[in-house]
Amino acid sequence: MPKALLGYFGANNFGDEWTLAAFLLGCRQLGYPLTEFFALSRNPKGTMQEHGVLAIPRRWRSIVNALRECAAVLGCGGSLLQDVTSVRSLAFYSLLVWSAKGMGKKVLLVGQGLGPLQRVVSQRLARITLNLCDLVTFRDPFSLTLAQQVGARLDKAFVTADLTFIWDRLPPHQPQFRVAVNLRPVKGPIDYRTIADALRHFAALGDGRILLLPLQVGVDETTLKPLAGYFQRAGKRTCPYLSADWWHSDRWANALEGIGKTHLIVAMRLHALIAACLLGVPFVGLSYDPKVASVLQQALPDQVLPLKVTAQDLLAAMTRTEAQWQGSLLDRVQTFLEVQRKAAWRNFELLAPLLAS
Repeated sequence: MPKALLGYFGANNFGDEWTLAAFLLGCRQLGYPLTEFFALSRNPKGTMQEHGVLAIPRRWRSIVNALRECAAVLGCGGSLLQDVTSVRSLAFYSLLVWSAKGMGKKVLLVGQGLGPLQRVVSQRLARITLNLCDLVTFRDPFSLTLAQQVGARLDKAFVTADLTFIWDRLPPHQPQFRVAVNLRPVKGPIDYRTIADALRHFAALGDGRILLLPLQVGVDETTLKPLAGYFQRAGKRTCPYLSADWWHSDRWANALEGIGKTHLIVAMRLHALIAACLLGVPFVGLSYDPKVASVLQQALPDQVLPLKVTAQDLLAAMTRTEAQWQGSLLDRVQTFLEVQRKAAWRNFELLAPLLAS
């Protein structure tokens, strides 16, 4: 019987699409045929074309009908249980899990980030949902600790790693831009002048080329536009050879290529930073959410700064990263990757007996 794959698929989000691709890659390498799976998607046709897996629309009637025919529900990566996006998202996935269990299906959440859970009702929903699962693997220790804090049982919970760490189909690192920047929407203002000043000074130390890199098409562009406007106004006045170009992606893998085209990346999205590690691209993260720091902070705490950073501190971090990359910092990244790859494959080891039964 088929297995349903849960995630925010079909919404042009690089991290979610990459996570699905990594899960399917792992399944293929372990001999699980993709015909055993179907994905819930906002764009079923696009998901089928991109990933070669069956997909159904995220409409409740379609989902319920599909659940009746499946053996298990599998959340593959991402942060399904959180209320930053909205409580509606948390309620949707919780209700889906409850419905599946009511039909006697297995529920497996794999490579998950948990939270933030800012509301009491969110914490209760998450606790009930986690306790119904037959297996939960978290991509970082922070998520496991949060699960414990909200009262979830941990007898079927494990810390592994993000699924994308198994990805081995990487484009080459061929820098064409001095620095790339990825920003995403957040609640509250972003200090564009601070970020722009740091990028401008760093870019001026090289060829002056800056890459604006949206990683959720149709969403990140809105957040990056004020930064683009700053460069258009200030660049010609203070640094005539400074230029800011847009990277346009028509499929998720193009974003990996974009990250590989830069000498250094400053990014808010977690999967941009994971991609930078895998591609060997120097990086500095801007933490808008605990999940960004939680995956990297144990091994690479200096590489993630608070979003409310000064221009001087951001520039200093970029300069330090560049200077140390070919020495001790790259060694630390490689050690980090070795640990994370092994932990990411642990997801499939834990899944194997449950998928086979």
